[in-house]
Amino acid sequence: MYRRLISLLCGLSLSTVLQAAVFKCISPSGQHSYQDHPCPADHVAHTLKRGYFSQISREPYQLDIVKLQQKQPTWQERQLQREQHKTQRQLQQALKICNQLRSRQHKLQGQLQRSRSARQTLRLQERLASQQQALQDAACIP
Repeated sequence: MYRRLISLLCGLSLSTVLQAAVFKCISPSGQHSYQDHPCPADHVAHTLKRGYFSQISREPYQLDIVKLQQKQPTWQERQLQREQHKTQRQLQQALKICNQLRSRQHKLQGQLQRSRSARQTLRLQERLASQQQALQDAACIP
């Protein structure tokens, strides 16, 4: 009789422990912990349904969160990427302009060497001077 009473009391006490709520806490660093009391304020809390729990299996919401974190850069990262692309485009545009100005300057120098009249030489020297000024204005000449 006493055995039955003791086994009944043990069974009832175990069933109340097993029916307690289980809280799954995810820390800001991403570590998971399971506990029988609510999670701290800085942790993400999930109350799990009653039943068997496995720490190995992942729940669907966890997989979605991990996928989103891997795919999407933060706002600051996107803003930094935009600034880098903008700066890169500006540098490429400036380099293109400098190359065009240098090409014109080289062409004018060739024409100046082949010029035959004083008038043509004077005109090419003026154009070459204005080309030199354009190179300085575009910051192509250190």
